Amino acid sequence: MVSSRLLRRPRVLPYVCALSAALYGLVQGLNCTNFVASSVASLLQVSQRGARTGARAAGLGDGVQVLLAETASAGFPVELAVGAGAIVLLGALLLALKPSERTDGAKEEELPPWGDMVQVTKDVISGQPFDSVLLNMRARHGDAFRIYVPSLFGEVIVLMGREANQFVFTEQDKNLDQALGGVVGTAVSGKKTMGTKERKSTESGKIFDKASADFFANKKALARATQIFVDSAEDFCDQMERVLKPDENVFEKLWTYVVQTNADMLYGNGENAGSIVCKTISSINKEGLFSSQVRQAGDDLRQVLNERYQDRKDHPEKYLGEDSLFEEFFLLSKGEADEEMLTGLQQFMLTLQLAANGNQLVTIRWLMSHVYGDPAILAGVRAEVQQLLLKKGCGIRDLKLDDLLSLSLTNACITEAVRLHSDIPSKLTLRSAEIPMEFGGFKIPKGATLFLYADAVHKDDKYFPDAASFCPHRYTDPEAFNQMNKDREIVAFGHGRKRCTGELHARSQISALLASFVMRFDMDLVTNEKDNQMPEDHDGPFVFDTANTLKLVNLRPRAPGR
Repeated sequence: MVSSRLLRRPRVLPYVCALSAALYGLVQGLNCTNFVASSVASLLQVSQRGARTGARAAGLGDGVQVLLAETASAGFPVELAVGAGAIVLLGALLLALKPSERTDGAKEEELPPWGDMVQVTKDVISGQPFDSVLLNMRARHGDAFRIYVPSLFGEVIVLMGREANQFVFTEQDKNLDQALGGVVGTAVSGKKTMGTKERKSTESGKIFDKASADFFANKKALARATQIFVDSAEDFCDQMERVLKPDENVFEKLWTYVVQTNADMLYGNGENAGSIVCKTISSINKEGLFSSQVRQAGDDLRQVLNERYQDRKDHPEKYLGEDSLFEEFFLLSKGEADEEMLTGLQQFMLTLQLAANGNQLVTIRWLMSHVYGDPAILAGVRAEVQQLLLKKGCGIRDLKLDDLLSLSLTNACITEAVRLHSDIPSKLTLRSAEIPMEFGGFKIPKGATLFLYADAVHKDDKYFPDAASFCPHRYTDPEAFNQMNKDREIVAFGHGRKRCTGELHARSQISALLASFVMRFDMDLVTNEKDNQMPEDHDGPFVFDTANTLKLVNLRPRAPGR
């Protein structure tokens, strides 16, 4: 599936963190061995199109020899390893001669410890997945430690555990700002994109935020979106029934449906930007997040939005009463948006689309695989949809939001799919501290970037028995589910002021799609695992390698009695 690699880059996070933490660590007086070993390992990371094993090092002495041998076997010239090592050594000496002081006034001994990136490198060498690398760091350093990510965030404080979830989503929610959107927006647009805090300080930013809040809280807009979802789900199933061949994978067709449906909801009537967003996602898949093709697609999107904005000014009657995010923005800007504001709109809308599609696409793929891979769950979902349709005496196209939300097992399946497989907030929640704070006895200075790894709880057997298994019945008891939410054990859609504003839209869209499929089709799940078992998902953020191995094939009319 093209979009299942949305925002995929090489598995650089452990390597970049290794380089960055070592660089910053040296400035702070950490030992040169860690610096050289982890820095060389990071500099010689795997290329985007190359093998997945990056350059490795275990220590300054024999670790460098291991590095040279393994980089050669992985296809890297030895001269490159030697050259990079020399550069790193020179940088180490220069930095050692010029130690710097923290600008935030924090004392090093009061902050969380630095992660041991040499051990991280060893974990990567041994082929351990993303989850294991992070959890091993937790085992070594506790629930709070630091890494360093250059260019994007700098020093990052990593938090894990239920207390960390409560700290971020409850205790300090009002004092923590979002820290990811500006980076993604800059990458896909090729222009500096304001972060959340910066955006709030500008007039255009206030308009964007209000338009988003008004749209997602607008009951009429939600009702319109639900109608789009149920109609498009049935239309898509009609199409699959006509054109899909038995050996074709449903997921290869599904991604364009999801992107286009979201575009219909966000951009409204007339020529929406769905085709441009599809092009952008395709470019990201082929060339990476920072490619020129992605930026060109971003420019194309800006042109479409500018033309549609002008058309709304020239022909307001065409859009009268439309409930879309674009129309909310148009009305709040009073039809007088300047070039800067329109550029901001393009960045804001594209970032929103990528975030929504990135989570939705992978969640839908896993969700449908789990449901069709378990006859008991499939039968249960079918039974509750059938019961609802009989009770109302209607078809899928007649279902409203409340109807879709009343499908308790279906929505429990969504929650479980998000717990096991979602990137945001499960694998990646980034916040910026707006005031000084403390966690676990450590100081967190104002301006610090926090990375909460919520999957440390989501995949913990203490809170989710047999945590690796797909078990939606964990959430079918409303009282127990509410307590899990209250304790921040489950944070599928976040919590507090920064809870996902599009949760109801997402649940409506996914429930409608699943209901349409289960009532009409049987399909066969195909995986690469022994006995066709469901694989465990340990991919890192925006890497969907495991999801790509899932296939639903042999689509056929639902057998009588099933």
